[in-house]
Parts: sequence; C-alpha cells; structure tokens
Amino acid sequence: MTVKIQEVITPGNEGAFTVGKENTGKSLQDLDPTYLQLLETGVTASLATTSADGRPQLTPVWVNHDATYVNLNSVRGRLKDRNLRARPEVTLMVVNPKNPYHWMTIWGTIEHVIDEDNAQDGHLATENIDALAQIYLNTTPYPFRDPKGGEVRVLYQVRPTRIQTFGQP
Repeated sequence: MTVKIQEVITPGNEGAFTVGKENTGKSLQDLDPTYLQLLETGVTASLATTSADGRPQLTPVWVNHDATYVNLNSVRGRLKDRNLRARPEVTLMVVNPKNPYHWMTIWGTIEHVIDEDNAQDGHLATENIDALAQIYLNTTPYPFRDPKGGEVRVLYQVRPTRIQTFGQP
C-alpha cells in the first residue's frame, strides 16, 4: 500500500492554501502524530459518499484506525451503507474541534465490508462499534442498539489513497 501524503501550506506563508510538502507513506502510521490523533481521540468526521443519482451524500461518522485502514461503522440498510457497497470511493474530512485550521482530508476506497452476522468475521464489526463507543462515549458496549432488535452493524475498512493535512493543533 502507498498513500500520497500532502501538506497544505498554512496562511501567512508563501503559497498559502496550496500543497507544499508531498511524500508517499506506506501506512497511516507515516502521518505526523498531530494528524493521527484526529483519528484516535473522538473527533467526528464528515463522510462523503456518492448516491445512486450521482449526488454527494454527507454524514457525520465516528472513526478509528488500525494503522492500515480507517474504520467506519454503520447499520446495514441505511443510505450510507447502500452507497458504500455500491460505490466504495469515499472522502473523509476530520477537523479538530478546538482549532478549525487543523484538519485532514482522506480519500480512499472501501476495501472490506464486514457484516456483524458473518459467521467468520462478524465479531470484528461488533468489536469495532464497541471500541468506537469507548472512544466517543466513554462506555462499552455500544449503548444505542435498536431496542426492537434486528440491527446488523457493519464495519467498513477504508484503504487511504491520498491524505491532505493542514495546520497544527
């Protein structure tokens, strides 16, 4: 895996708001820790998918990572789920809530879709939503399951292809 990592030049510098340093990484671990923390500390990301009619669909999502993939989790059958299965190219934007001039945009492709009811790997979807609940709600297991049952959680693993970073915390 290779990821193009681009640093956007901050205001007050020559060439502001254009791409400055550019390099290639082998995993998310090649990111500066100030950007990796955006995926580790409960910052809600904006996920862009493409709807069946070709229009963009944006939704807030919880994210985490495993050094290779950015992990997302949803419920089977939702619009986001249908979009991700049919058109796996996505864009995520993560903005530091304490400083909107510290952000990261990730372009990537959904490489794995793991349904919770999959006998072999389904436990990964359950473990992921519980891990996300720990990060975002400081509780586990995930407390907002559909009380009527029948909800199937889905883990989507996004392989980044390009990452742009901007600013410092």
